[in-house]
Amino acid sequence: MIVGNASAPKMFVNADGNPDGYFVTLAKEVGKQAGYNVEIISVPWARGLQMAERGDGVICSLSMLPEREKIFRYSAPVIVDPVLIVTLKKRNLTAGSLADLKGLVVGLNRGSRYGSKFARELSLVQVDEDNNGLSRIRKLALGRIDAAIIPGGIAAVKLIAQSANIDINDLTIQKTPIALDRNYFAVAKSRPDANAVIDRLNSAMASMAADGSMNQILTVWGVSNEVVEKH
Repeated sequence: MIVGNASAPKMFVNADGNPDGYFVTLAKEVGKQAGYNVEIISVPWARGLQMAERGDGVICSLSMLPEREKIFRYSAPVIVDPVLIVTLKKRNLTAGSLADLKGLVVGLNRGSRYGSKFARELSLVQVDEDNNGLSRIRKLALGRIDAAIIPGGIAAVKLIAQSANIDINDLTIQKTPIALDRNYFAVAKSRPDANAVIDRLNSAMASMAADGSMNQILTVWGVSNEVVEKH
């Protein structure tokens, strides 16, 4: 299973050098319940996408886009991820979409696209891509970008700001999420076992949703139970 390495608290590498985060924990348990011996591979997101497109494994926490549906077989939704716009408080910016940031420099995780609307509006802004939210928030604080796109909700923004030694009170977390992004497991259609893998993962998620174990994992990480889709 392929995960990103710099999207705390969802997917990241911890101080011991191991993959960690609530989606990583979910992936391990879903894979186990599906009957697999799970190996988690944590890499920069753009590289992970390339690996998954080649059929090297199950990619975790993938957003759905029409062009990706041509390549991947998707699972049922796993979580709904609030993707937030963060700006400097002193700028007094108000934004709920990329269109509201037209012409400005917007920091974004390399390779990430949060739904079709987001992808369509991307050409309206100047995109500054990087590999992690920590770098993005620091660039925001230094005035090198006008806004930072941070997935993972308020918990992620607070954790990243703390790690960057930036006062959260100097930031504005825009009230309207830029996306409520459904995250999925996905496997390249080129794999002969793609349908079987996804069917087994879907069955495992349905069982875990029914017995409450998916919600329990998220609760440990302080993530709202409401983000879990009903299967």
